[in-house]
Amino acid sequence: MMRIYEDNKLIEEAIKFLVTSIEKSGKNQKPVILHSIRVAIHLDKLGYARDVIIGAILHDLLEDTGVVKEEINSKFGERVVELVEANSFDEDTTGKTEQYMKLFEKCKKAGKDALVIKAADILDNSNYYNGNEQLIEKMRYFIEISEDTLKGEKVWKDLEAQYERVKLP
Repeated sequence: MMRIYEDNKLIEEAIKFLVTSIEKSGKNQKPVILHSIRVAIHLDKLGYARDVIIGAILHDLLEDTGVVKEEINSKFGERVVELVEANSFDEDTTGKTEQYMKLFEKCKKAGKDALVIKAADILDNSNYYNGNEQLIEKMRYFIEISEDTLKGEKVWKDLEAQYERVKLP
C-alpha cells in the first residue's frame, strides 16, 4: 500500500513539474498539458510501471520547454530521462519526415517502454490527423517498426485499430 502512495506522489510531482515547466517556457501551440496527462492515464490504465507513466507525462518537455535532461534526472531519475530523451526529436535533424523516422528508430533502440510511450502519444495525437496523409503515413511507419516489439501490447492494438479508422481509402 505504501508503494502505491509513493508512486502516486511522484506521479503527481511529475504533473506539477510539467505544468510549471510549460507555464515558464512552453512553446508548443497544442494543449501539451492535457495531451501529456491523457497519454499517461492511458498507460496507467493498462498497468504500466511508474517510470513509464512519468516518462509519458514528461515526454514533450525537452522539445517544448527550456527543461534539460539533468533537471528531469535530479527529480525523477535516470530511467525517466532515458524514456523522455528517446521520445524527443533530435534538434540536428531537419525535415519532418526525417525527424519522425529518426525519433521512431531512437524509441525502438531504447526499448519497449519508450515505444509504448510513443504509441500512446501517436494514438492521442491521431485525433487531429483528419485525413492528413503525412501524419497517417507516420502512424503506419511507427506501427510497422514497432510491431515486433509491441504487437501483443494493448496500446499497440489500440493504435493499429485507430490507424484502420483514419487511414485514407
